[in-house]
Amino acid sequence: MPRLPQPAPASTPALANPQQPGDLLMYRLHKLSSAAGRLVTRMLERRYGITRREWGVLMWLARAPGLSPSELAAHLELDRARISRAIASMQAKGLLHKEASSANRRSAALQLTTEGLALHDELLPQVRAINLQLASVLDPLQQNQLERSLELLQAQASALEHGDAAGSCAIYPPRQSGKR
Repeated sequence: MPRLPQPAPASTPALANPQQPGDLLMYRLHKLSSAAGRLVTRMLERRYGITRREWGVLMWLARAPGLSPSELAAHLELDRARISRAIASMQAKGLLHKEASSANRRSAALQLTTEGLALHDELLPQVRAINLQLASVLDPLQQNQLERSLELLQAQASALEHGDAAGSCAIYPPRQSGKR
């Protein structure tokens, strides 16, 4: 008869010995991200007619004008097809334009239009307010601890992804585009 995992002692956090889906860190982070993301997505889509992906493009190009589609895809962790669709949609909406590079005709620099910058400037305070409301349940010490914890988790995820961490689970090669 197979042995069932023993429940962790009451003093052990569920994250240290996950026994059910709700104990898994990635599941909990996904649930939080999904719930909070829906607030932003509803506002973006209903009031402004843009997607969350397009909002990501607006945020990055407002901060770093002139990014290439490849650089933008890397910042947003999107594949080229998704970023190309977002760029085409935003061009059609008059929110950004591409400037072909004179040195390399296949390279382009992306710029927000005046309308794109105005939309970014209108949206940023609203998205920021949602983030502040979400974090308002934490006191300043908890917010600092959360920031540090997120930095550590991000660094560990990157190390695991690249096989740099002790006990790394990066045994699976990256998925090839279009293959499962």
